[in-house]
Amino acid sequence: MKVTYWYKAPSTATEESGDAYYTFSVYFRTDEISPGLFREVSAGKVGRSGAAELFEISTSRPSIQQEVIDEANSTFCDGYYSDGGWVHTNTTCEDRVTYRQVASLSPYVSVKVDLAPPSLQAAVD
Repeated sequence: MKVTYWYKAPSTATEESGDAYYTFSVYFRTDEISPGLFREVSAGKVGRSGAAELFEISTSRPSIQQEVIDEANSTFCDGYYSDGGWVHTNTTCEDRVTYRQVASLSPYVSVKVDLAPPSLQAAVD
């Protein structure tokens, strides 16, 4: 059984401005779904809102470690941009850049789709 979800989200930089619609599909094996529920859904006897209640969706956005410049422990030489590059005003000065690890939210969201508890499925059987 294939269940397709759609959602609205801000468009990405490569798309036109405004919100965009996206879809993803989840596939269930026939042995994961009761025969009665499978018949009802396949025959179209369960409307969208009824079908939506048969599945539980949870999302998570894990944190990831990123390396960032440690501004407090780094030193940068004075200078100016010329022809697309940074030129030091003091030619003997050298930048000293240190990094640190920070936790930040992942740019990805994980979506988990499970069947609703058997009691809800039985209501359709």
